[in-house]
Amino acid sequence: MNLEKTSGELTPPGIDAAAATRRLRRRRARTWLAFGLVGLMMGAVWAVGIATSTATVDTGGAAPATQVFGTAAGASSTSQYAGLVSANTPLTIGFRGRWGRVAADTPMFDVDLTAEAGTYFVEVNLNNNPAGWSALQLEFHIVNTTCALADSADWASPAASSVMAIESEDASAVFASLASGTAYCIGIEAITPKANDTAGTYIRRPSGSATPDAPVFAALLGRSA
Repeated sequence: MNLEKTSGELTPPGIDAAAATRRLRRRRARTWLAFGLVGLMMGAVWAVGIATSTATVDTGGAAPATQVFGTAAGASSTSQYAGLVSANTPLTIGFRGRWGRVAADTPMFDVDLTAEAGTYFVEVNLNNNPAGWSALQLEFHIVNTTCALADSADWASPAASSVMAIESEDASAVFASLASGTAYCIGIEAITPKANDTAGTYIRRPSGSATPDAPVFAALLGRSA
């Protein structure tokens, strides 16, 4: 039996080769259309479009606000937590050669939550950008007593610790979930003869005669629950 072969398919006798080729092209077209529909359906489910937009702040044409209740000066706003955190003792960093050290336990901030309710947090922030250090990393402790009553045993076994690695002015140490009804003290334990605890207080200056900038700290108290 004589068979004609067109485009890789066998064509039975009496069937025009051109017609077979047209049928093959139609089948291929239907196959690609099916793939295309699947692709569209998958795209509808998984594809996303993202557009970004920026805002512009223009204060050049700002008009004065309309007076509604008169022109008397408004009262200043005071936080309800004002006075609950206060500074106690400034930190003193000494040196032994290029190594820094903290010669004495330093109670830096008092936190008084004895008359409060709820749960609080304290964030000790670096308030400047001190230069001149090779490394300045400080381990802050919190103890469950007032700074006036904190002793060396309290600093050796603190309730919690938080390390401030000073690499930018965003550096901070955070104490979360502080229960109300008690007082706390936040500070830094003595570390001598040199502060070389890589996981805690680590202080180094670039030369034995350098006088780096002194860090400045601010403690922020807020309620979390």
